[in-house]
Amino acid sequence: MRRLVILASLALALAAACAPGRADLTVDWTFAGKSCDAAGVSKIQVAIEGEVLNPDTFNCLQSAGQINTGAYLGRYLLGNYNLTVYGLDANSNVLYQNTVQVQVGRGGTTVAVDAAPNPAAPGSVTLRWSFNGQNCAASGVTVVNASVDNQVLTDANNNADLPCSQNGVDGVQVSPLSPGQHSFDLVGKVSGTVKFALNGLLLTVAAGQDTPATPNLQPAAPTTASANLTWAFFNNGQTTGQSCAAANVDHVQIFFDPKSDGSGGTDSGTVPCSSNGVDGAAVDGVPEGIHSFAITGIRTVAGVQHIVYFTHHPPSTMFRIGLISDLFVPAESP
Repeated sequence: MRRLVILASLALALAAACAPGRADLTVDWTFAGKSCDAAGVSKIQVAIEGEVLNPDTFNCLQSAGQINTGAYLGRYLLGNYNLTVYGLDANSNVLYQNTVQVQVGRGGTTVAVDAAPNPAAPGSVTLRWSFNGQNCAASGVTVVNASVDNQVLTDANNNADLPCSQNGVDGVQVSPLSPGQHSFDLVGKVSGTVKFALNGLLLTVAAGQDTPATPNLQPAAPTTASANLTWAFFNNGQTTGQSCAAANVDHVQIFFDPKSDGSGGTDSGTVPCSSNGVDGAAVDGVPEGIHSFAITGIRTVAGVQHIVYFTHHPPSTMFRIGLISDLFVPAESP
């Protein structure tokens, strides 16, 4: 009987020796050499190729406010793994990432991963504005309207009237913005009337980073907005529009605030289809609000003008006094 016990114990020992080994894996992270908080990272996501992590996402700041510098990922079979660390902003955009090969060995493994900036990660711009050298209170400005790349900025409620000052700070942060150069237009309103303006402020946004700027708006008194229209022409069933030259269209007639089917509206004039290499035209004197445009494409044959394209579904966008808004207007064959 004693011999049987000895044999059973030996069998268990052999089985344990033959079982695949596992060990702990811990990851420590930095982002371009910075802590997650200093790098503007809100959350860290970790992935291991071929494995399911739960949890796989960790907050940069712990509940007590300490900065999270790493995480215990669990026990893994001994061997090599591809581990990726992502640094995410508050909107889950990937600001940083890096993939490394990790060897899990007996006794456990701790790997340090420094994630590099994602070259395609969006950035932001922080504007701290003034008005002829004065702050919001001294200048009397209570509302600012702004546009980026000829698109009117709005808040989460689609409101274009941005408070001049919030929580004691004269300015606003604009995000997300793609890396590269962006053009800003700004106007400051006193008692609902534009009294200050700045157009064509060029700022370069770096991937995953904030770009600070201090625009100083100057006295101005614009009374209308402007539309920067571009267009293309679609035949039945086409999903890619044709240029003026390809569609053989030489002039375009523009209509302001047409009906929903493209008919009617105010005639805003007839212009060359293409000018200075651009298939489009500028329309001034646009009132504040949301407005639509339609066009007809005209082909001249033997001195006679023929309408060969027109807009079936007029697009619209927001306009604010002193700002330029881009709008693409398609026209389809009848």
